Amino acid sequence: MDREAALALCRGKTRKETTLRHLISVEGVMRALARRFGEDEDLWGLTGLFHDLDQDVTGEDGVGHAEVAAGWLREAGVDERVINGVLAHAFPEYRTDRMSRAIVHADAVAGLLVAAALVRPERASGMKVSSVRKKLKERAFAPGVNREEILGVEEGIGLPLEEFLAVAIEGLQAVAPEIGL
Repeated sequence: MDREAALALCRGKTRKETTLRHLISVEGVMRALARRFGEDEDLWGLTGLFHDLDQDVTGEDGVGHAEVAAGWLREAGVDERVINGVLAHAFPEYRTDRMSRAIVHADAVAGLLVAAALVRPERASGMKVSSVRKKLKERAFAPGVNREEILGVEEGIGLPLEEFLAVAIEGLQAVAPEIGL
């Protein structure tokens, strides 16, 4: 599935603009991670783009989260590796390769980076690893972000935290104009 078709699917399934912007932010981080590891950027990007596709339908209780999306993606003929990654962000048993582990870290860090960008006058432009590390330590800042999923990145995908944050910032900056950052 090409990116335009993927975005059309996302627009058709999401109900909130904030959800769509989150999907695109995680896509940016996943594409940057794929580049860093020499992996398929489109495959990793689609995993990021679709990871919370059903968020607006499954709601606050999260019943069926990722499983509803997996059904939609299968109907659309999406690659099973992407579907596995979507399931992996919600269910540990699907975390079978680097991409399916990376989505967990990318989802968490994208939330932190977007929150950090929103409080900066220049938004994502010029964001530095040192400032993101400070925000990571401030538990009151973006309290919904799972910091353990960010801090566990070296064990999860073999990237030191500093490098992960730098790659993630690069990924967010690549999509920043598309999501208003």
